[in-house]
Amino acid sequence: MRVFFSKERSHQLSKVKEWCHNHKLPYRKLDQESLNKVASSVHHEGYVMVVTPLKQPSVHEWVKAGLPKHQFVLALDRVENSHNVGAILRSCAYFGAEGLLVGLGENATAVNSSAVRMAEGALEMVPLYECKSLPSILRELKAQGVFIAGADASAKKSLYDTKLRYPCVMVVGNEKEGLSDAVKKRCDTLVHIPGAGDMESLNASVAAGILLGELFHKAPRPSKTPS
Repeated sequence: MRVFFSKERSHQLSKVKEWCHNHKLPYRKLDQESLNKVASSVHHEGYVMVVTPLKQPSVHEWVKAGLPKHQFVLALDRVENSHNVGAILRSCAYFGAEGLLVGLGENATAVNSSAVRMAEGALEMVPLYECKSLPSILRELKAQGVFIAGADASAKKSLYDTKLRYPCVMVVGNEKEGLSDAVKKRCDTLVHIPGAGDMESLNASVAAGILLGELFHKAPRPSKTPS
């Protein structure tokens, strides 16, 4: 790990610098232009930490291990906006989701600097599993008894009137096209988020937050063993 910071931030990072010194890790004060180059962005707020990337967990090993009985997972079907992915990760962490499953195209990736920044630390809290074929992964999960629900604006069932079974995977679709037909076929049920009707749909990250809140609310709580 290496730490870089601006002159204005230096006094606020005294404990960080002390920790780096004690662990023989480099830290350095830089001017604004140099910080921008290190961060590859102007959105760094005066300090940058260069760290080893997190090891991407295997989606196949995760599926093989099985989902805990009372848990839930959010899945994204071709959600491409990195700001949305980062915001959704943060909501997953807040509501205690077991993970975020992301279905992508052949050459896409869910994790970039924008997503990490928007997640505000949630990437270190919530496992993110990428897959090239979300329908295939959902088929494997369904075979294990996992309940698959999809969010669809045209669905007849309301989220709030639908009984969800756990473990549960809730799928949110692409910002423009919604859920793909292949993913819909894997779902045990499709639900919509009821609203006033003035807007046709919600932003993907807003919808995900509402869905996660309901998943958390309806999830069965493990019974405590008497001491």
